[in-house]
Amino acid sequence: MTIDPDDARRLLERELERSEYDGAHVTWWDRASRAALDWLGSLRADGLGSPAVAHTLLWTAVVVLVAVVVLLVVARGLPRRRARLADGQVGGVFDDDDLRPASAIAEDARAALRAGDWSRAVLDGYRALARGLGERDLVPDVPGATARAIAGRAAVVFPAEAARLERAAATFDEVRYLGAEATERTARDVLDTEHAVRTARPARTTTPAVPA
Repeated sequence: MTIDPDDARRLLERELERSEYDGAHVTWWDRASRAALDWLGSLRADGLGSPAVAHTLLWTAVVVLVAVVVLLVVARGLPRRRARLADGQVGGVFDDDDLRPASAIAEDARAALRAGDWSRAVLDGYRALARGLGERDLVPDVPGATARAIAGRAAVVFPAEAARLERAAATFDEVRYLGAEATERTARDVLDTEHAVRTARPARTTTPAVPA
């Protein structure tokens, strides 16, 4: 019996639809890969072996790699700085060679505020606060003390300013250790806190500023 071409095609299609041939079906990955290869091959007449295609692939890989790194940084932030802040392992308020008196630090902070350098105003504003507490013998000038530790100790003698002290300490850490950009509002808030503490009368308390 002779089978015409149309009947042969229909028989072949019916045979390939059987379950044992499922593994041989073309998948979406096969189609996508083929389309990508066809596109690359169409870039030049000599196809994938051309220098133009090689350069295109190289630059595509570089762009993809840079994009991935940028996305990771944006999504997760600066890993080392964020980990240090999360673990409470931030550094001290002062640099080792910063021996300025509180009045000089406060003046530098106000100058930074006038110049629009909000981040510098935040850092020097909080340092003026901390150095002033030490000069008044209200909070011991412990080497390497963190901003939050100083705020906690200052809250013992200035309980009315506890919330502002904590907020100023958090702002200091964000600017110095997380690389956050301060705003005029946050800079003024830190300087106002420094002024409020400097001009306030300390509370009488039997609780030591530094726990024994």
